[in-house]
Amino acid sequence: MSEFDPNRIEVLSASEAVRRRPGMYMDPELPGLASVLAMQSLCHAVDEAMDGRCTSIRMQVDGERVSVHYDCGMPLHVDHEYPGRTVAETFLRILGACSSRKKHIEIGSQFCQIGLGVLNPMCAEMEVEIVDEGHWTRLRFERGVQQWPCVVQPADRPDGTWMEFSLDTSVIADPVLREETLRAAFADLQLHLPRLALSLEFNGLTP
Repeated sequence: MSEFDPNRIEVLSASEAVRRRPGMYMDPELPGLASVLAMQSLCHAVDEAMDGRCTSIRMQVDGERVSVHYDCGMPLHVDHEYPGRTVAETFLRILGACSSRKKHIEIGSQFCQIGLGVLNPMCAEMEVEIVDEGHWTRLRFERGVQQWPCVVQPADRPDGTWMEFSLDTSVIADPVLREETLRAAFADLQLHLPRLALSLEFNGLTP
């Protein structure tokens, strides 16, 4: 047995842990994994839709890039558990935060399998713009790492969340977004929330 060397201990950030050991959070061999990951971008929206706060979701796929818009904002007030950041940042950065804080447990078990905190590190880049209750911010992440501090400013625009991301081909063996998988997921979501306006525009190439 080799001698223990404390100098070889490496402390990883949450995002780096996901990127190095994705198999701890998802099945790397899962068919249509890229599409399953893309659906995680909707978990907050679906939770709010259960209360009627979110009434429409639109997803657009252009090759490996995904754009999402829904008509409610992620909370921009200071997180009481993490005083140095907003609740929106917690959803996007802390593993399991968006699922463990769901108002509706069925969303956390069915429509938020791994959540935003795992999706974000699996992306080469992610940009999020949020308007919520008279406040606005824009966030950018690269490989799960936040690129600038969150600055919340006044806004007179309607609430909404805009998210654009592209999955990282260096950590996902098959980054192809499959139209059939996404449309099946949207159809399942529509069955559970028939009043929710759903739109999926697919401009990628179906293999």
